[in-house]
Amino acid sequence: MNLYDKDDGFKQFVLDEANALLPDIIAKTEEALEDLQNIQDRFESEKVIDTELHEDEYEGETAVILQKWSRDMVALGVYPKGYFTVDFKSPVPDTLFCWTYGETEITHTHKVFETFRDRRLIKNKDKPGFEQSLN
Repeated sequence: MNLYDKDDGFKQFVLDEANALLPDIIAKTEEALEDLQNIQDRFESEKVIDTELHEDEYEGETAVILQKWSRDMVALGVYPKGYFTVDFKSPVPDTLFCWTYGETEITHTHKVFETFRDRRLIKNKDKPGFEQSLN
């Protein structure tokens, strides 16, 4: 079974459903980013005696926030793909809708065997995922 098999437990989203979920995804992402900034600010303002211990603590707290964000994304039914990017399983075979922080709507797709760099702009919102023609 590969990550994107039909029975992997993740929901298929049509484009409108995926876009409707974005406010929740954006809110959870902004919460994680705020928490990360707070940790960074706190650690930068503290006087550090043991730099190695300081870095280990910082990395540990950062990891907890990033893991929580990832779990939150899975709970919403989307694939966390790095920080802060998610993929949505689409009804188009082997095609994912792709969103990354800073975008206000889903405007790109890519195939399951491709990465973020291979994203294609959705040109026809009525038929997203069919940006590449074999003709």
